[in-house]
Amino acid sequence: MRRALAALAALVATAALAAPAAAQAVRGSYLYTLSSFTGPIPYNHSRVAVDRERNEVYVLYQNTVRVFNESGMEVYQFGDDLDLGHLVDVAVDDRGDILLLAWRDGKPAIVRCDYRGRPQARSALTGLPDTFSDFAPNRLVFQRGELYLASSMGLQVVRADREGNFLQGYDLFTLFELEEKDRGAVELGGFGVDAAGNILLTAPVLFRAFVLAPDGTLSAFGKAGGAPGRFNIAGGITRDSKGNLLVVDKLKGAVLVFTGRFEFVAQFAARGYKPGELIYPDDLAIDGRDRVYVTQAGKRGISVFKLAHL
Repeated sequence: MRRALAALAALVATAALAAPAAAQAVRGSYLYTLSSFTGPIPYNHSRVAVDRERNEVYVLYQNTVRVFNESGMEVYQFGDDLDLGHLVDVAVDDRGDILLLAWRDGKPAIVRCDYRGRPQARSALTGLPDTFSDFAPNRLVFQRGELYLASSMGLQVVRADREGNFLQGYDLFTLFELEEKDRGAVELGGFGVDAAGNILLTAPVLFRAFVLAPDGTLSAFGKAGGAPGRFNIAGGITRDSKGNLLVVDKLKGAVLVFTGRFEFVAQFAARGYKPGELIYPDDLAIDGRDRVYVTQAGKRGISVFKLAHL
């Protein structure tokens, strides 16, 4: 009898260890809006990137890049220079260099600048296969020593080395299993890459978010609706320090939080004009301290939230 009870106890203990951990509660608290010495900066939709090593924030708006310190105060700006071309996105690499996705004379290029925004090099995308000959990127992420570029309208993603040489391409039209009638109607709403090299995507008209693993495996989650955990209009997407996925919902004016297993655990912010509320948020980024930077419309600027894992 004792042996049977002992065996049963061991079985229960083993099962408990093997069971998935319960989803951890997450709370997002409003901190402040990115500002200059004259007060909050009234951006409309903009691009935002963070340097997790140096705790700096980079915001691209109307062809100007503004740099903020870890307290959310502007320290300098650059980019209002026609020689750079039309700037569409910004990133920062592991060396602290600022990377700009710029279009000039109808061609995209990566402009590498030093920490003060002084151009150091301009690299075109090279080695693209014929299937990507019309690749027109409007998004840029630097991760794991490589460049990740996306065409929101073309539903294509390219992975390149830091010099712009093609390494791998993804045809999202095929991966999403779309039909020809969907061409031109489906676009990306959010684009990001996590520390493991997973490509994070949202497609608003599909009411879905996607995780594209380095081996090409595509996982999807999300349903349409206004209830908690469902998408009205999905926007930016990123991952926090605990592996949770954060997805902007533009219509709700909120950020939805899901576990790495796509379980909904929390929502923070809401639609409105009060501090901590959002007006048609679009994109987001997260720094090494789990501070979340959310862009929005209505000249509301970029709101900053602090995540707490309870």
